[in-house]
Amino acid sequence: MKAIWKIIIYVAVAAVISVMIALIAGQRRHVVTLKNQVAEQSLIIDSLLKRKTYSFDVKLNVTDRSSNKIYGRYNKGTIEMPSVKTYLLEIDSTNIIIK
Repeated sequence: MKAIWKIIIYVAVAAVISVMIALIAGQRRHVVTLKNQVAEQSLIIDSLLKRKTYSFDVKLNVTDRSSNKIYGRYNKGTIEMPSVKTYLLEIDSTNIIIK
């Protein structure tokens, strides 16, 4: 009976040790992949920082000739209209030629 308990304990200890070894090996592999990712990302960032950049001064001149016609015959009160208008200037970087 004591021999059976000893075998069960040895098997349990061996299982725990093998699980711990597997976890440590998995963590080491994960650390190695993370180090490789950091090295690749640093190469990409360095290449982007070394890239030649251009800056442009862009002006947007807008003449707004919109008019609002309100026909309020025989009506009394105030009409509020928003006067804020938004204009968007889009620059397509693929079509800019630098000479």
